[in-house]
Amino acid sequence: MKAAILSNDGFIFEEQEVPECSADQVLVKSTGCGICEGDVFQYVTSLNSSDADQKSLAMGHEGSGIIVQVGANVNEFNKGDKVTALGGGYAEYFVSTTDKLVKVPDCIETKMALGEPIACCVHAASRFGIALGDRVAIIGAGYMGLTCLQLVKLQGAAQICVFDFLDWRLEAALKLGADVVVNNKDKSIEDLALSGKYDVVIEATGVQTAIDLGTELLRHHGALNLVGYHQSNCGRRDIDMKTWNYKALTVVNGHVRNENEKLKAMEAAM
Repeated sequence: MKAAILSNDGFIFEEQEVPECSADQVLVKSTGCGICEGDVFQYVTSLNSSDADQKSLAMGHEGSGIIVQVGANVNEFNKGDKVTALGGGYAEYFVSTTDKLVKVPDCIETKMALGEPIACCVHAASRFGIALGDRVAIIGAGYMGLTCLQLVKLQGAAQICVFDFLDWRLEAALKLGADVVVNNKDKSIEDLALSGKYDVVIEATGVQTAIDLGTELLRHHGALNLVGYHQSNCGRRDIDMKTWNYKALTVVNGHVRNENEKLKAMEAAM
């Protein structure tokens, strides 16, 4: 099989043996694998590393595909099942245990069923704190932001405003149900705050300026949900605690690390 391996020269394709499927595993033929911001960080870090051991990496963890082989002890999945995984990789095949797999409904194209990132959004949505009729701002209209947008609509927000630097992303946000979109490139936070105050802000970018904007946009006792993956500057951020205190904000870390909770969210997502 072909596998994309990170080397000294970036990604290269290698021919590898198809992984063996144990009695408690299934073998999946990949139909797609997402690129996580964590993968991007690992990619950049590895290329800049002087450690030779960091120069040959198999990456990827947002895989989906078709089961082509089932281990002897596996009863809940069958050959031919469409699945999405808490795992996978940049390769034509991957193996997985059943506690990391969810079946994909027939109505969903398998390569679109990136269960891991969608599960992260579904789990985060359970903590958004949205009430019927709330005004919600989403900062960032990438994959995660647009997925969160659709979940926010399901939760009954009265108005959703999406902020991003790229017009084509904002056009996608309008198609997916945003009421208002704002291109905030080269605009001051003070000017953006003139759009009014919001009950809930979802930050889905992983950058400092999004935290600053979200802090300014929120009403007193509003909720700031941090869904973005913050990696630049070693993940350190400056926080305006005076404003957070004065506004009595609720701040939620929207990430999930318990795999069993993520699997339940992935089941709900599918």
